Amino acid sequence: MTPRTKKILARAIPIAFYVLLAVFLVLYIRGIDWNQLGKAHFNVGFLLIATVLSLGFRYWGVGIWFFLLRRLGAGSLRGKYVQLSYVYAKSWLGRYIPGAATWIVGKVYFASKLGISRARLGVSGLLEGALQIAATLAIGLLLVLVDPRTNALPIGYRVGIIVAFVLCVIALIPPVFERIVNVALRVIRRPPLDKELFPSAATMLASAGLYVGGAIIAGVSYYFISASIYPGIKPGDILFVVGVTSLASAASMLAIFSPGGLGVREIILGVLLSVVMPGEIAALVVVVTRVWSIAVDALFFAVTGATMLILKRPDPLKDADEVETPA
Repeated sequence: MTPRTKKILARAIPIAFYVLLAVFLVLYIRGIDWNQLGKAHFNVGFLLIATVLSLGFRYWGVGIWFFLLRRLGAGSLRGKYVQLSYVYAKSWLGRYIPGAATWIVGKVYFASKLGISRARLGVSGLLEGALQIAATLAIGLLLVLVDPRTNALPIGYRVGIIVAFVLCVIALIPPVFERIVNVALRVIRRPPLDKELFPSAATMLASAGLYVGGAIIAGVSYYFISASIYPGIKPGDILFVVGVTSLASAASMLAIFSPGGLGVREIILGVLLSVVMPGEIAALVVVVTRVWSIAVDALFFAVTGATMLILKRPDPLKDADEVETPA
């Protein structure tokens, strides 16, 4: 590939990313029932608490990514944290583009411009997705299935969740995970990765624990959104809401055909939240949380971008052709 071609691609790929993001965000937002929002009455204090927690959850994810990159031998990240946080927030928006790979590919492409190994970025991205699904399913199983109020749910739902969880756990066993990644690479006609690129069992266990913490933070933020709209929800319901939102989040990540888990998350939240509030209120909470989640994603991107400007960190893509990126 000639230097000119590389330069053209360096400019074209980010533009294509933003165009696709804009298109699918418009389609995504058009599917929201905006009439429902007219029925909402918010407790502003609870809404602010939820927003701070949700923003914290996104930065928690950034921290886990840094942890994985260091443990995978990606080298020193010193001096790159601000830019990598911006890359993470930008790639996080890629979840609204259909296909689970967009989030991972975005981080690999954008972060590699800072000189970080593409192979280690790819493995960290795959590991993030698998760990996050397993951790959120785990906390969901623990907090929802042990609640006696969920005994009325069809047994098929519970069995399906357990089976998905077991498969995720099996996939995270280091030799199995290595095999899955190399099979996937073979399918796309890429060479297998060296063993040194894969994480140890200790790294995977520690990361899973961090994701459980993240699931709790995210779930508590959803509780405050629910409490903001429905004052009748009890403090004792907080663990149930954490479990419900964890299951909905895991299911939306598994639904790779749906941008941002649209539809899948809403169905699960609507059904399970109706256990602790009237059905029509649960439907309203579902719509509000979807709009609010998009707003927090935009806020996350804006905050990381503003931090870049304040600290005068250059956008890595602007100097993409000057960076030597290791494989």
